[in-house]
Amino acid sequence: MKKLLVLIIALFAFSSFSFANDLSMGGNIGMEEIGGIMYYSLALNPEARFGKMGIGLDLYLRWNDEGLFPYTTDDLLSMIKYVSWGDKGVKPVYARFGILEDSLLGHGFILNHYQNATPFTIEKGLKRLGAQLDMDFKYVGFESITNDVSSFKVRGGRAFVRPLAPFIKKGPLSGLAIGLSYLEDIDPYESQRAIILDRKEEENQLTRYEYYIDIYEQNGVEIDNTIKQELFDISLMDDIEARWTEFKTYSTDTHTYLINELFEETEDLEKRLAGYSIDAELPVLGNFVVLITDFARQEGYDKVSDDRFTTELAHLYGVKGVLNLGLIRLQYQLDYRNIPEDYIPAIFNSQYEFVKPIILRKIEDPKRVSGYFGDVNIFILNNVLRVNLAYEDYVDTAYPEIFPRIKGELELNPNLTKNLIGYGVGAKFTLEKLNAESLDFNDIENTTIKGNVTIDVAKSTQVVYEYFRSWDSFGTEVKQVKLYTQIKF
Repeated sequence: MKKLLVLIIALFAFSSFSFANDLSMGGNIGMEEIGGIMYYSLALNPEARFGKMGIGLDLYLRWNDEGLFPYTTDDLLSMIKYVSWGDKGVKPVYARFGILEDSLLGHGFILNHYQNATPFTIEKGLKRLGAQLDMDFKYVGFESITNDVSSFKVRGGRAFVRPLAPFIKKGPLSGLAIGLSYLEDIDPYESQRAIILDRKEEENQLTRYEYYIDIYEQNGVEIDNTIKQELFDISLMDDIEARWTEFKTYSTDTHTYLINELFEETEDLEKRLAGYSIDAELPVLGNFVVLITDFARQEGYDKVSDDRFTTELAHLYGVKGVLNLGLIRLQYQLDYRNIPEDYIPAIFNSQYEFVKPIILRKIEDPKRVSGYFGDVNIFILNNVLRVNLAYEDYVDTAYPEIFPRIKGELELNPNLTKNLIGYGVGAKFTLEKLNAESLDFNDIENTTIKGNVTIDVAKSTQVVYEYFRSWDSFGTEVKQVKLYTQIKF
């Protein structure tokens, strides 16, 4: 199977790239850390454009003094970075297969800035193959997304119609659109399960005990001295399978503490997390001023009552648009939001796959809270420099560990310095923080930092530094650092 996958990827690469009209074939030699282990790496990174179509591969070899990196089928699939067509929001078709880094559905009330990487894939150096497909047929259209085409566990989309467009050809009413969205995660415990199972054979007894406590606390169990002692006794067992069975089935006469979904994949749709909405938008000044509104609910599973429930209706009223000023292009969205306190706007976001399971908190007679959301992209000098700023906050939300939520991003195209000094310097920095009352970026349980710097050191040679730091749902740091030389040819 692995040989077949390698052959398919190789044939796809060479047959496709031979017809490319914009080909970039790069390679690099360097070192990278995966799961706390250092490896030498040798890679080829071909990228090509065929008009609206883009293809990127990541063909690599890793080894250290112990031998070759233990490749799996997932590693081989990870050699596909992306295949794309068109641009998001530009008619009539947009498609992407591979890495999803900054995905949006509708007005972002359910899914916004979503990425499909997980703590496990980052630590293991893997890529998930997600997919997006949007089509706009002028009068009707749809957006769709999934996090992983091998499982379709996070899946959904938005269908929309412009009901007046067939009858009114010009003016604001011709652009009136009404949409329906639905998105669900049928396995909210997937990311945490991968981490838990990866720790199953931990050899250090004290570390095992600390992991057990982490798992219980993360899943809302109040740890008393009796539980501590019994988990400690379980951690002392030598036989791996017996120890694991004892841990995952541990219970008292009155309560079973952990659900089976943490250890084994199930098809229990009662445990799924879902959101759905109806929305409308009306362009009053072309693309510059578009009025938007959403009405949404979320469905979740309440562990305390062992019951599935639906939140009350959440409202969004806002404006979005695009403004072209020659050398500067502005893209923005500003919202006023009124929500029940147990609703989480944009619950599927850039950090969702790291912090899940996100368990909605069922509140009887929840009070309504208000808040604001703003997201601004500034493109300068024909996209040479891009600045993105986003902020979101609510008063008296039931999720103070999430809000305020801030994001900042800076991206520099290397063509600017290449034209000025002859050598390109490219960079992209992203900072995201939850519970951002204080800007303590050393608090890893609230902060994600991503960085990429590319420096030309010769005509066809670059030095590349990549940095990623976040955390998983157990509060454990997730970190990846790469430093390598890249040769363009």
